[in-house]
Amino acid sequence: MRFSLASALILASVASAAAADAYDAIYVSDPAVCERASERPIGNVLFDLHATAVAPRSTMWVGGEMECKLVDQRTHLSPIAADDSEVEIFATARCYAAYSDFIDQVVLTTVSQSINADNGDADVVPDRLEVMSMRADMGGEAQQALDGYDGLYTRCDALKAEDFAWEE
Repeated sequence: MRFSLASALILASVASAAAADAYDAIYVSDPAVCERASERPIGNVLFDLHATAVAPRSTMWVGGEMECKLVDQRTHLSPIAADDSEVEIFATARCYAAYSDFIDQVVLTTVSQSINADNGDADVVPDRLEVMSMRADMGGEAQQALDGYDGLYTRCDALKAEDFAWEE
């Protein structure tokens, strides 16, 4: 009995670590951002490409002009999870920019039907993230385009959260 309990705890911690790795990465809406990761300031790259970068546990940087802090985070099992390690992050996005200041309820997930559909019948699915926004869902395509963060993202290991710090 002790062996099975210990094995279960070890497996749970490994699964939790694997899920943590996916949500500790940076994801970008346009792979060209990753290709230009060495350019500084990275906010200018986001602005030039009309792109967004997401650090699922902390922040969304939108178009080099808006920042959304992800607060009040909770994790929940994905509705399409194959096992207990496939969780989603539910958060409140506190967004602000020069002429914009709002909150939004978002879900950040690495397990979604949209990711599956976008990758077709591929046996190997690249590391992807989907941001689902209540504000975009309720406001339609115009609101989604205005906010600029609802959608699919690709993992970019060339970027770290520190790369988005304001330049002195």
